[in-house]
Amino acid sequence: MPIVQEIPVALRPEEIIAPHGKRPIRPDLRPVAEQVIALAQTLWQPRAVYEWFEVRAVEGERVIVGVPEQPDREFSLRVGPKVDLLHHARRLLVSVSTIGPLLEEKVHELQAAQEHLKSFLLDSAGVVALGAVGQTIRHIAEQAAADLGWGVSPSLSPGSLLGWPLVGQRELCALLPLDAIGVRLSDHNVLIPFKSASAVIGLGPDYTATKVGSICKYCALQKTCWRRRGDG
Repeated sequence: MPIVQEIPVALRPEEIIAPHGKRPIRPDLRPVAEQVIALAQTLWQPRAVYEWFEVRAVEGERVIVGVPEQPDREFSLRVGPKVDLLHHARRLLVSVSTIGPLLEEKVHELQAAQEHLKSFLLDSAGVVALGAVGQTIRHIAEQAAADLGWGVSPSLSPGSLLGWPLVGQRELCALLPLDAIGVRLSDHNVLIPFKSASAVIGLGPDYTATKVGSICKYCALQKTCWRRRGDG
């Protein structure tokens, strides 16, 4: 089961101060952001684990998958009403990514010390860094699809995709050895460390997209997502 550890993460101050790029950065914030990014680089531990599965059927709100070359092994993921996003899939890439626990611990330490600006910017840096780890996984899916002459689905996750509740993490995470990257699933179906994320990406010849897109328009968090604020 592949584990990805050599994941480059490079951030610019603009990405954590004004991620939408709709307003200029205050000059006094840039040095603080640069300090925070330098600190973050000593804290994050980007890594991911993933596996390939073959799609055997889509039944109701579930996708039935199997392990290649192991016809007796079969698993089921209840994706919900938007399982149609995987109707064209012949293969699934299932992954969990993380940046480790150290950055989150430092965020709490800065909060306790009343360093609220640094705490906020460091937390934002962690979110962007986790996105960079996820982008590495998306590139793996895109390259595999390109090699086959196929396309890709959007990236889907329990708790984000409408109709796929967070409890779906339990089925998904049972497919991967989370301990190999220092991640576990809490009793409330939350990935620990908190700066961790799961993803399912479909590959198939009937997909037209060559790049893994987002599910923003189907996202259960679209009204509160910080990335969409100010989009109009």
